Amino acid sequence: MEDLTLALITLTSFVLLFVVAIFADRAGIDAEEQVVASTGEPIRIPVEDSAVLNTTRVDADVA
Repeated sequence: MEDLTLALITLTSFVLLFVVAIFADRAGIDAEEQVVASTGEPIRIPVEDSAVLNTTRVDADVA
């Protein structure tokens, strides 16, 4: 009986976490749309080219 209770609590926790994540994602999208609507310009997100980063970076973990 204790195993069933633990399983139900774990399942409920994951479902609630998933629902909260969905609502948080939607709230973030809504906030971005409000910023775009108020300023008239899209939000610019800087993106770095991973190919350029990999050629210039030296890994210190190489034996």
